[in-house]
Amino acid sequence: MSHPRPDLPPIHSGSEGGLATGSSPGYRIRRVSAIHDLESISALQASIWGSVEVAAPASLLKAMAAAGGITLLAEVGGRPVGFAYGFTGRTPAGVLYHRSHAAGVLAEVRDSGVGRALKLAQRRQALAQGLNRMVWTFDPGQARNAHFNLHRLGGVARTFHRDHYGQRRDALNSLGSTDRLVVEWFLAKEESRALANLRQHPAETVRIPDTVAQPSPQGAVARRTLRRDLERAFARGLTAVDYDSQTRSYWFAELPSSFPARVE
Repeated sequence: MSHPRPDLPPIHSGSEGGLATGSSPGYRIRRVSAIHDLESISALQASIWGSVEVAAPASLLKAMAAAGGITLLAEVGGRPVGFAYGFTGRTPAGVLYHRSHAAGVLAEVRDSGVGRALKLAQRRQALAQGLNRMVWTFDPGQARNAHFNLHRLGGVARTFHRDHYGQRRDALNSLGSTDRLVVEWFLAKEESRALANLRQHPAETVRIPDTVAQPSPQGAVARRTLRRDLERAFARGLTAVDYDSQTRSYWFAELPSSFPARVE
């Protein structure tokens, strides 16, 4: 079965005042470390999540930036509209990677390309630091995010956690539970080529039930079903390598043994 994925655009680098930047008609992305820019990121996160409690304070972002973390701010006409931030992580085997802890854009600029541009800017910065893998988490019941993370960007998921962040209620976690898939985005060309071949012939699929986002008994059953199906696929040693929006299904395959060990 063919399941083409749009190619990613070429990655170009640029700098201004020592801060890496990226731009496209209508928006600009900067790597930032000044406290007023970091305060803008904190305010954006509070606005997008609908909760001040989940927003990283500017003081923490400042420490992260000073320690080599990647903090990116997206602007339209000089106004902050999106962000991404993360830090260097280490696997149990000592392999370094970039951990993208949070990223988001205001609702008014979704589908404008800003979110994808932020991830590509993170990719440039991670590669510049000598890192060839980026890792983050997302709610497996969010079909929009599944499409973006696995299909558009080309990430994979080998790990599922129940209530990874505990019980939490905010604009992006309205149901309370925080089940998460761990996305690994391999940045090396040879790994990207191997994944492109795997995506043509899935070994198994797991569908996101239509009612998974409903705050109802039917929704609760759907969330338990999705948990069960994902855990079964991962227990078989399979990896979610793509997502098909038409069928609302994760596509699973077995990664070659040459791939690095997963990030827990």
